[in-house]
Amino acid sequence: MTLEEARQLIWQAERVNLTVLAIYAQPNRPRDYLFVIERAEGDKLIFADVMKAHIALAVLSGKHFRENLRYFALGEDGIPRECGAEGWTKDSPHRKAIEISCSPQVTAVIHFVGLASPDTGEKALKLWAVNLNPVTEVGSYGTDLFRSFEEAKAFVNKYKAEGCPLGSVLLRWKRRAIYA
Repeated sequence: MTLEEARQLIWQAERVNLTVLAIYAQPNRPRDYLFVIERAEGDKLIFADVMKAHIALAVLSGKHFRENLRYFALGEDGIPRECGAEGWTKDSPHRKAIEISCSPQVTAVIHFVGLASPDTGEKALKLWAVNLNPVTEVGSYGTDLFRSFEEAKAFVNKYKAEGCPLGSVLLRWKRRAIYA
């Protein structure tokens, strides 16, 4: 790989704040470099191939992201409380999805997701999601996340008021409704 390719990989690794001892480009041959990741947990990863280095960074950043996710469970009062991954897993059977019939063709399902990225502040937490399930299709249309059950329900009510559009009309409406 070239020095510029190695620099780009180093820049990507710094952007995702990986927990590693060092990331650097090591000269291999004239105008050729190796990309080196010295991990805190042990072994050193060395890549001559740019694509393999990209894949390794994606795996490491995904692992880092999953380890640092914020987990929430719903309290008996319906208020989300932060917990660990184990608490979130134990809470999952108790999370009931609320189905709302929008029309004979579409059902909306509001459910508590309970996951947030590590850098999400308290005011920006969006732990509720809405799926719009057309009766005539397999699958569903997911929407944006919402701060509360009430906000998600207001979205569904607005969708119902618009006549429950399907297909590409739904996608255009959803974009307009979420960002309006």
